Order: sequence, then C-alpha cells, then structure tokens
Amino acid sequence: MKLESLRKHRRFSRWFAGAFGMNTVLIAGLALPFAVVATSSLKNAAAISILFACITIPTVLLAFLIGKYLPKLLAPVVYSLFSMALLLACTPLINPISPGLSNTLGIYIPILAVNSSLFVLCEQYSAPCSRPIFALVDAVMYSVGFAFAMGLIACIREWLGNGTLWGVAVPGLPFKLAGLQFAFAGFILAAVFSAFFRFVKRTIIWLYYRHDNPLHPKQKTAR
Repeated sequence: MKLESLRKHRRFSRWFAGAFGMNTVLIAGLALPFAVVATSSLKNAAAISILFACITIPTVLLAFLIGKYLPKLLAPVVYSLFSMALLLACTPLINPISPGLSNTLGIYIPILAVNSSLFVLCEQYSAPCSRPIFALVDAVMYSVGFAFAMGLIACIREWLGNGTLWGVAVPGLPFKLAGLQFAFAGFILAAVFSAFFRFVKRTIIWLYYRHDNPLHPKQKTAR
C-alpha cells in the first residue's frame, strides 16, 4: 500500500489544520454555543471572532512559555485569569462595529475567556515537547477557522432570516425565514455545515488514497 501523496497532503495541511481540517466549530465541535447563539447577525459573529483571536493567540503562547512549569491544577486558573484580562482590555475593539454590541452579546463575551477550544490548545502546547512555531500557527489558524465558521453561519441566518447583511438590506430576496433568527436554527446550520465539511475532508483523503493506490487492471476488468 502506497501513501506518499496522502502523507504529503497531511504535512502540507498541518499548517492550516485549525482553519479547515480541524476547524474548531465545524470539525472539532468545540465552541458550539457561540455558533448557535452569537450568529444571528454578521456583526455579532465579527465581534465574537475578533475577541476570540485577541484572547486565543496570546494565551496559547503564554501556555507554551510557562505551561510546563505550572502544576496541572493551577494551569487552567492562570490561563483563565490571563484570558479574562485580555478580554477586558480588548472588548472596546468591538464598539466601532456597533454601539452597545457588547451588551447585545451579553454573557457570551465573558464565556469566551473559558471556551473549550482555548483550553484544548493551551493543554496541547504546555507539553515540554511542543514546538513554538506550531503554537503560533495553530493559535492563528484556529482563530481564522472560528471566524470562518461564525461568518458562514451568520451570513445564512441574517440574509435569509432578516433580509440583511451587516445590517444593510439586501434587495432581491423574495421571502424571509424568520425562524432562522432563533437559536435552534444555529444548531441546525452548524450540524449541516459540520456534516458537509466532514464529507469534503473524507473525500479529499479518499482521493489521495486512490491516487496512491490505483485499481489493478484485473480489478477494473472485473468491474
């Protein structure tokens, strides 16, 4: 069995795993509360994505630098306090998107400081054998993947549910599905997109496998 092309694909895609192959929302199934509730509009999705990146990248780098020296029970507390401090400092960044947006998002802003994907990355890169380049790359790519998933779901919900994008009316839509503005629609869209991207991922792997292991002429004849 030959797997040269598949191995090359995996080595290359490793650099973008957090954005696509291991997308924190659509593939890994992490940070789902934000994809379900905070995607009723594109502005909400953008604000959450900005804050996610602002706390994820520095906190993962902190975990890489000091995680190996912290006791296991103390490490999550340190990461949480650090990410909360970052969140407080960076929350004003979303005010230009829309005044009062931080009040609209409510509890989902502080929850960002203790989201599951952040702690998965921190635990992964606090290990002594972890590599600094991948700590930075994964922190950035997971933030990009999170923003992509949030934006994709938010565009569908706001456009079809409210007839707008970024709060601006989009002409030409013959109908509105107001139900998409409710939280259950976020669950459904997250599940649909998750199934689709998992299918695409498996199909790509299968194509590389078939490229490395083409059918034998006798097998083709038998078919």
